Amino acid sequence: MSLRLVALFSSAVALLAGCNQSDTERYKEEIIAADKAFCASSVKDGPKAAFLAAIARDCKLLGDSRTGADAVNDVFIQLPPTAKLTWEPSFVGVSASGDVGYTWGRYILNVPMTKLGSRPLIRMGTYVTVWRRQPGGAWKVALHGGDTEQVR
Repeated sequence: MSLRLVALFSSAVALLAGCNQSDTERYKEEIIAADKAFCASSVKDGPKAAFLAAIARDCKLLGDSRTGADAVNDVFIQLPPTAKLTWEPSFVGVSASGDVGYTWGRYILNVPMTKLGSRPLIRMGTYVTVWRRQPGGAWKVALHGGDTEQVR
């Protein structure tokens, strides 16, 4: 796991350390549902469209100097429309106030090659997403990053 991912995870754990148990289970369920809906949108509409719909306006994607839609457009500029990005959250944490939480898990990026007989590019790794509750109650991505573990 990269040092950046460890630092991000450690920061999220420290932020959430004072959680009480009264409403945290409900908040966790909401965040898991948001994460799974985000993945379903990626499968249905493509990764770029899913990110554009799920991020907060000031979202930061690790590895890019821009924020919000500019960061998404920058990160996904070379990804072909046939690419498939899926993930599964393994853990969720949430603040006692219920306004910030995070998920982490594993992802798979599959990029089919257009040349006949060529193998697809497959990247697998771990991700962490920090979620922030919006004024209307919806959860949006405030910070997202991943770590590639394997490339074939």
